[in-house]
Parts: sequence; structure tokens; C-alpha cells
Amino acid sequence: MGWLRSKNIASRSLFALAVFVFFWLPVTASGFYGDSDDRLGLDGSFKILTSMVDSSRLPVFVREGSADYALKTVTRLMADGRPKPWLRYEIHSVFGLVFASAGLNLNEPGSVATRYRAFDADRDLVREPDASAEILLDRLNARFIFPWADLIIGRQAITFGKAYFWNPLDVFLAFDPAQLDRDYKPGVDGFRLDIPVGDFSGFNLMGIAGREITSAGTYRNPRRVFDASWYGSSVLGRYYTTVSGWDLALQAGKIYGGYQIGGGVVGELGPLEVRMEAAYFKAETGPQLPFPRQGAIWVDNLTAVFGLGHRFKNSFTVEAEYLYNGSGDPENLEASLIRRSHGATLHFGKHILGVLASYEFLPLLLGQMVWIYSFSDKSSLFQPSLSVSLADEIDLQLSATLGVGQKPAQGPGSFVFLKSEFGSLPYIYLLELRFFF
Repeated sequence: MGWLRSKNIASRSLFALAVFVFFWLPVTASGFYGDSDDRLGLDGSFKILTSMVDSSRLPVFVREGSADYALKTVTRLMADGRPKPWLRYEIHSVFGLVFASAGLNLNEPGSVATRYRAFDADRDLVREPDASAEILLDRLNARFIFPWADLIIGRQAITFGKAYFWNPLDVFLAFDPAQLDRDYKPGVDGFRLDIPVGDFSGFNLMGIAGREITSAGTYRNPRRVFDASWYGSSVLGRYYTTVSGWDLALQAGKIYGGYQIGGGVVGELGPLEVRMEAAYFKAETGPQLPFPRQGAIWVDNLTAVFGLGHRFKNSFTVEAEYLYNGSGDPENLEASLIRRSHGATLHFGKHILGVLASYEFLPLLLGQMVWIYSFSDKSSLFQPSLSVSLADEIDLQLSATLGVGQKPAQGPGSFVFLKSEFGSLPYIYLLELRFFF
């Protein structure tokens, strides 16, 4: 019966993929073509990811010797163009298909709902314990080009900050510090007005609509196609300029859960690239930590990053950053875990070091090692990876995510005490094939 059920899930998932492709074929019957500077440009990417999650070192969470496997495919189809000199558009449709072993229950939420999205543009085609398929609209926006400014309206990707691991100024769905796949940043719903005042200076004004997320990690009104609240939305202003070769930025306004003011500077001192960012967050009254813990999920805090980097002539590159994470609580790791899952803190601890080293062994072969260390609980995260370019538009990447530190301990009943941040993570081994067309 299990085999029959799995076969039925696979058939439904593949049927969903076929339907997705069918609706695109009439547009792209002669292949992906065009030019984004003309009326229509069509591009896309296809990714296959296979992973093994080894939790055998964490017997308090799972059975001894357990390992789980997953296969994921992600198809992204992109249309953009400039039908008029004063108008551009961008559309990204994404289809995801996942098969997983029993230990990775896909009905259990792996993270909280996405912030800064007021429109429900996701649709589950299949949702089973060991298989899922979904289609979503990741970007849909129009850019109006005026002589004095550009106005972008709709779902769009917004990126601020120049640091690699941590960007306090990048408040709109920033990449995770250990995330390797940074090809496409998720879009948020709203408008962005860019006003240049010189060759290297200008203002950005953003109004982003978003839903409020409960302490359970779900939308407060999940059945509404459109929903937004002041708590979950953002109104942010930013000024940037260049002074004596140094890029400066200041920003302030309302973001998810409160108010932020911050700034950043990027430049060079001799052979070193220097990066500094800092932001202070003032929290509004919002969801509380679940009982029996006390306190709010979002708290007042200061976040600051200082980084140095250098690329040698032989292609060897080193990036190092120190993070002061004011929202971390190393004395209450369980509360920090909840805040981390909600995006209310970057890490469990307050003092974090990140180091990246990469080297091109061959023009088509890149090796990289990431090390993130928490001074607060003396745990580490290692992430070796190897990327191979198989063709002009085909890449293969092998990587592992290895957490080292004190393991969780079993408390009374089924209660688990965390002893460190990275020591609580399983080992993850990943193989990813990326095809761009």
C-alpha cells in the first residue's frame, strides 16, 4: 500500500509539472529567446538538489543512526522586457517539486511564513508527508522610468548592504549567512522609488506591505488573498553617496516589528576591502514567546558588522567578518531558537565570527570553505563546497554543512535542553546541478 501511495504521489507531482510546462510552451515554442531590452526576453533556470540529512549524532531528537534523504527540483521561468522607453516589467514563476523520506515530514513547517508579502501568490499542487509540489509567483513588477526617478511597483527583490555573511541594513528577506545558493533573492510586495542626485548619490524610498506572523509562525489571516498590517509592513528611506572613494549609506524607517536606523561604509585601506554596517532596532509590542517562556519575540537591539577582505593575484580570496548580535541570548538558547526561526535574531549568541576562503583550482573548478564560530557557546559551523562548470550554462556543486559543538541534552520527560547553536544541527550533504537557459 505504501508503494502504491508513493506511486500515486509521484504521478500527481509529475502531472503538475507537465501542466506547468504546458502553459508556458505556447509562449516559448521556439525556445527561450528575445532580449530584455526589447519587448520580451525569456530566460530560465532548472535545479536538481539531492540531500542527505544525518541526525545520528542527535539521538535526543531522532532515533539512533537515522539518516533521511530528499530530492528537490526547482524550475524558474523569467520574462522581462521594455515595451516602451519609459516602461520595464519583470515576471518570475517558480515551480518546486520535493520528494523526501519519512523522517523529513513535508507537512511540518520548516520555517515561519514569509515576511513582507501581502498577496498570496503560492499554490500547493501536492502536499503529502513525503512529497510536495507548489507553484508561486516570486516576482511581478513594473518599472516606470521618469527623467528624475525610477518607480518600481509590485513584487520585487530589494537588496541593501555590502557585507557577505550578515547585512544589518538588508531587511527585506536577506540571505542566510550559511546559504550557498544566492542566485535569486525572494521578492517582496510594494513600491520602490529611486531618485539619483548625482553620479554616485541618491535617495531610495520604499513602501512594502506585509502580513503579521503569529508566534506559531503562521499568517494571522491565512485565508485572505490580500492582507497587510502596519506591524508587518515597512516604510523605509535611504540615502547613499560616495566620499573620497568610500561608499556611504544611511537608512531609517519602519520595518517588520518595529523601527530601524542604521548606516554603512565600504571602501579600501591599501590592499584590504573594509566593510562596516550597524543598525539599531526599536521593537513594537508584538507576539510573545510561547509559554512557559517569557518575553517578546522581537526585542530592542543593536546589530553591527565589521569585515575585511582581499583577493590575491592567484585567485585565493579571504573574507572575514565579526558580528555583534544584540538580539542574541546565549543564556536562553530555546528562546533564541524561536527568535531565530522568526527572523528576529541572526544567531543564538552575541559574538560571531565568519570566515570564507575560496580558490580557483582551475578556471572551471572553484573550492570554498566557510567557517562560522560562536564565541558565546564555542560552537562552529563548517561548510566546504566544490563547484564545477560542466558547460557554459551548467554548474555542479557539492557541499556539506557540519555543525560542531555541545549536543542537546535530554531533560525531564520529553523536554530537550540546547547546549549550543551549531552543535544542535544535523550534518547535511548536498549535491546540486544548476542549468541556466
